[in-house]
Amino acid sequence: MGTLVDIRSVSCYTEAGRPLFEDATLTLSSGERALIIAPLASGKSVLIRMLAGLTTPDKGTVRVFGEEIAALTKEELNKLRQRIGFVFHDSVLISNLKVIENVALPLMYHRGSISFEEAMQEAARLIEGTGFRGDLWGLPGMLPLYAKKEIALARALILKPEIIVCENLWDGLTDTEKRSLSLLLLKYQESSPASLLVFTALNDADAALVKPGRVIRIDGSRITEEPRA
Repeated sequence: MGTLVDIRSVSCYTEAGRPLFEDATLTLSSGERALIIAPLASGKSVLIRMLAGLTTPDKGTVRVFGEEIAALTKEELNKLRQRIGFVFHDSVLISNLKVIENVALPLMYHRGSISFEEAMQEAARLIEGTGFRGDLWGLPGMLPLYAKKEIALARALILKPEIIVCENLWDGLTDTEKRSLSLLLLKYQESSPASLLVFTALNDADAALVKPGRVIRIDGSRITEEPRA
C-alpha cells in the first residue's frame, strides 16, 4: 500500500501558545480505514485543516500524495484538493444553491468539459444513492441534520476522491442514521479499494460502525496508536 498522508514531526500551537501537537507523526496509506478519537479542543479540526491546506504547522511537514502541502502554489493545492473528499463536522452547504447544485458544484467547477446536464445527472445519482428523500431542487437551509449530511457526503464523493475525511460524522444522528451513512462509505471503499477512509470521533462509541483497521488517538499533544489486534 502506498503512503497517501505523511505527517512528520509536526508541532502546532494556539495563539496563546498552548500546544495542540508537539513532534506528532502519522502516516496513512491507500486501502486503509482509520478512526481518530479525541475529545473536543484536542486538535482534530486542526489536523483536518492541515490535510486540506487550510493551515500549516508551526514545525514539521505535512505531505499528501507525496506533496508537501506548505510548498504548493494555490493552483497546485487546488488540484490536490480534488483528490480528497471532506465531510466537515458542520456539513456546511451553500444556502442559495439548490440541493442538487450543491452536490454538482465540484464537478462543474473542476471538470470544465462536463455539461450542465451531465453534472446534474451524476449529482442526482449520488444523492439518490444516499437515500435522500427531499426535494433535489429545494434549498437546503431548513433540512434536518441527517439530510444535510447526506448531501455533504454526496458532494464529497462526486469527484471520486482517493481520500475521504469525515469529521465527527455521527454526531447528532440516530443509530439508524449513523449506520446508513457508514454503510455508504464502506460501499464506496469496496468499489474503490485503494481509497483511504479517515474518520474522527469524540469517543469509542461508534467505532464498530466502520470497523477501522487502525484506531489513532490524540493524547495530550501527541498522536498515539492502539496496537493492532
